[in-house]
Amino acid sequence: YKNKVHRSLKKQLIKIENSVKNDISVRQQMVFFPYKASMWDSFESIYFSAKADAQCDVYCVPIPYYDLTSDHNIGQMHYEIKDFPDNIELTDWRTYDFENKKPDIAFIHNPYDNYNLVTSVHPRYYSENLKKYVGTLVYVPYNVTGGVLGKMHRFLPSYFNVDYIIAQHKRQIELYRAEISHKVKAFGSP
Repeated sequence: YKNKVHRSLKKQLIKIENSVKNDISVRQQMVFFPYKASMWDSFESIYFSAKADAQCDVYCVPIPYYDLTSDHNIGQMHYEIKDFPDNIELTDWRTYDFENKKPDIAFIHNPYDNYNLVTSVHPRYYSENLKKYVGTLVYVPYNVTGGVLGKMHRFLPSYFNVDYIIAQHKRQIELYRAEISHKVKAFGSP
């Protein structure tokens, strides 16, 4: 009798496991936070791959940025949502509530937060704040380098806030500080 019950329970357990694997849909919410339309190409291939995945809900939320005055105060705001390619589904930054949506993955291409001397993205989108609400925060560098990383660039606080940094090649991993090198993934330039 024990063996018969055991076999029956085992069959039921296998059915449950298979149902969990095959019948329950787990959706991922991905959001892209570009700030300059001219830099969109750093996200483009990732965005279209995510859009092609039926398990992903994908948002592209262009964010505002500001010129900084000579005394490092916020100056004129720029918002380039009208400058993005027509084949991108865009969401206005004022309507996408990442604090409540809590996306699984967010992509940024501005690592400077408040450490840029010329421009600044809206402070709501600084990496330290995003990390509070995002499951995985990924920095995708816009620039293509020959392996050179400026000294100041190595110490940006956002590098400690993000979960991953996408590098163009393995040689770049050693350019980042040892404490964050485990986050750097050499996937190439998107």
